[in-house]
Formats: sequence, C-alpha cells, structure tokens
Amino acid sequence: MKSSHKTIRDRRDKIIDLLNTKTSLLVKEISNELDVSEITIRRDLTALEKMGLVRREHGKAMIIQKTGTEDYNEEIESLKNAIAKKAAEFVKDGDTLFINTGSTALSSLKHLENKRVTIVTNNVKVASLDHNPNSTVILSGGEIRFPKEALVGDIAIESFSKMSSDITIIGCSGFSIENGITTPVLHEAKINSLIIERTKDLVIVVADYRKIGFSSNFTSANIKDINYLITDTFASPEVIRKIEEQGVQVIQVEV
Repeated sequence: MKSSHKTIRDRRDKIIDLLNTKTSLLVKEISNELDVSEITIRRDLTALEKMGLVRREHGKAMIIQKTGTEDYNEEIESLKNAIAKKAAEFVKDGDTLFINTGSTALSSLKHLENKRVTIVTNNVKVASLDHNPNSTVILSGGEIRFPKEALVGDIAIESFSKMSSDITIIGCSGFSIENGITTPVLHEAKINSLIIERTKDLVIVVADYRKIGFSSNFTSANIKDINYLITDTFASPEVIRKIEEQGVQVIQVEV
C-alpha cells in the first residue's frame, strides 16, 4: 500500500530533524532510527537532495546549512531553471512580455530560443543576458534598489502604466490562498500589481516549492488574478489542490 503524502512528508521532516542534530548519518543509521527500510530512506534522501535540503556522500547524508531562500544552491537552481523553461513555452513569437525582478522569471528569458519578442521589465539584470537580435528589451526606468537591482518608484510605475503585455511571467516570495502573490518589498509589490493589471492575456506565476503555501509582507495580486502557477513536484499537494480549486491551472515540473 502506498504511503500517503502526509506520511511521506512527516518521515522526511524526521530525517531533517535527525540530520540537524548530527554532523552526518549513514543510511543504515537513519533506517534504524525511524524503523523504515533502507530503500525507503534512500528514496527520501534522493528527494531531499533534489529539494536542496541535504547532501549525500559515500553512503552518508548531511544537512545543507542555509541562511535564506535566496542563497545559491545548485539543486534549487536546477528546480528554478526547470520551472523557467516550462514558463517560456507559453511565450509566442511576436509577444510583448512583462517580467518582474524574480530570479526564476528572469531565467525564463534564457529559454525563449529564437522567438522574437518585446521584453519589458524593471529588472536591471536583463541587460546581462543574451537576446534574440530581433527582440526588443525595454527597461522601465526608476530608482535602482540594490542588491536586487530592481527599478522602482514613480518613474517605473509611470512606464508600466503606459504599456500592456500579451503575457506576464512573475516571480514571488510567497504564493498562498490567503494572501495571493506576496513580496517582502512594498515598492516591488506596487509594480508587480500594475504588471498583472496591464496584462491582456496570460499571467503566469513561477515559484518553487519553498514559496507555495507561504506568505511574505506585501500582496501583489489575489489568487484569482492568476492563470497559471508553474512549480515543482515537491510543493504541498494539499495547497496545490486548494489553489486549483480557485481556478488556477497548476503545472508541476519534475527534475
């Protein structure tokens, strides 16, 4: 009989708790501690490694220490890249595309291949990417906020208010039923809200499992303002179900 999502999640939480108390543990030690087969533990550790939570070396597992969700982590970057690639599939040749300052939203531009598009963004980092020579890149202007290199303020708001997009790909710090799309920066929330409001067709949120079911300080949009959520298979099934009940189409990519 297959284990329920809750049983699996609870067991993996226990593995994390164990690893937080030890420098490293053998698979056999974890198996004995939790009274679960070594095959099951290896499967759990594979998933936890893909989630960027543990590292495995020579039959041992150890916790990956992190200080924040934006710390570089190869496994997390792999998840974000897969999400970004899927989002890019929705962009058609000739589209005008809005993206915000989210790193996953920015990564979607790397997967546009030979599509000729007009990109409008308040993300200064867009200038460092390679683009189709027939595409157009428009920076909104405004005050640059470091270290994120986000353009904010009245000039940025004025720019977006005079344009509209066919499609928007937007990243976030949190995506929840209660608070919708959220960010820790008020100035960015205002622009995110305007970006979504000025989108004619599709609004796509890109967010890895760490953001799903969580909320940050400031709301950019409600759940019902979104057409698609693209995330990964590690997002909470219960939260995903509730999001789908609100009319959002959810795509979960597998890495």
